[in-house]
Amino acid sequence: MGGLLLDIKNRGKLIALTDNNPFNYFTDRGEESGYQYEMLKSFAAYLGVELELIVEPDPHKALLYLKQREVDLIAMELPVTADSRSNAVFTEPLFTSRQVLVQRKPDNWRRMTTMHRVETGLIRDIAGLSGKTIVLPAGKNKQFYLSDIQHATGYKADITGIEKATTTDLIEAVALKEVDYTIAFEHTAMAMARIYHDLDVSTPVSPELGMSWAVRKGAVNLLVTINQWIEERSDSREFAYIYSKYYQNARQARLALGHSVTKQSISEYDDYLRETSRIINWDWRLVAALIYRESKFQMDAVSHRGAFGLMQLMPHTAKRFGADQNSTAAEQITAGLKLIKYLDNAFRERVPDPEERKKFILAAYNIGIAHIYDAQNLAEKHGKNPAVWYNNVEYFLLAKSQPEYYNDPVVKYGKVKGVETQRFVREVLEKFDQYKMLAVR
Repeated sequence: MGGLLLDIKNRGKLIALTDNNPFNYFTDRGEESGYQYEMLKSFAAYLGVELELIVEPDPHKALLYLKQREVDLIAMELPVTADSRSNAVFTEPLFTSRQVLVQRKPDNWRRMTTMHRVETGLIRDIAGLSGKTIVLPAGKNKQFYLSDIQHATGYKADITGIEKATTTDLIEAVALKEVDYTIAFEHTAMAMARIYHDLDVSTPVSPELGMSWAVRKGAVNLLVTINQWIEERSDSREFAYIYSKYYQNARQARLALGHSVTKQSISEYDDYLRETSRIINWDWRLVAALIYRESKFQMDAVSHRGAFGLMQLMPHTAKRFGADQNSTAAEQITAGLKLIKYLDNAFRERVPDPEERKKFILAAYNIGIAHIYDAQNLAEKHGKNPAVWYNNVEYFLLAKSQPEYYNDPVVKYGKVKGVETQRFVREVLEKFDQYKMLAVR
């Protein structure tokens, strides 16, 4: 083992790029989901490493990430073109799919007495596209999407691109009569047709194509390992379940569309968080990450200690900041923000840097301000920086579980196990990094 695969093992994480759409990667109540996400998590577990995701919907930019060695692999519907072949090597396919024409059935198709009458209103061969306008996401490789239409047959179709539109956006646009035709891979088109029954996705415009991942040229060991993983599990229940979950389940498709990150959504509370997080001068996505870690956006969540609601406030703390168990979601969030504001003021002189101070606030939110003050006192006594969290105050919070530290005269609040708080701060900030890729500020 060597090269990129060894680098991945040594760093302890796989860095993968995917696109944000309602099937590959999206959020549901703040939790990451999607076909590519679950497959990448499975492969990362196979390697024994963590997964870090980069989100980039543009295939050309995705290849640039790969070429510049910023990601280890690309997991998206990447066109196999001269450009992609020059910068990447493709794995064995996870599955195969063909491109199909997405069109609407005739307006009154439900009242038609025979399928023949329905069929006469549909395009069933490539020749029928001559003179039609086909709408694609801007930036998609037109030759790739329409090679069988224009370059193999000579039939002419007008090809239009729409900026910032995804394939699923355009399939919805066909269903809503905003555009007449688009082209999509059959697995995605069929999943959408389970929701929009007026769609027809039965006209193929390409042969079966492999849905593969891409690695950069020269990453031989990584390529071999991915192919080995695919070969070992291609017929497994795991692979079949993940595929079926996202592409053959109408309920899951509706859920994905409802929580799609292409709609820049993390949770149903996004708008309120955008508005109110300004009060504490925090990015709303950091507050969302805190709420996810505390309650997974469940208003009725109650911990074994009695903390309740979205922000998991203890009853006496909630009362102090104007909330109780009967409070609305907005009131719960506001109370949590007031607590954060209080903690911010408490640490302002001790931790002057506002970004560093956020780590201390998160830690105090989890374990209480007194234990953080103790850890700062220990850090200062032992020559560490009391205004820096990682490897400084964090270290001495963990040390407060040992007698030589919790019995120190500078410690006022005794023994505590800080492992959960260490994990809490790191997990909230990791989730914040993910949310920054998923939703605009």
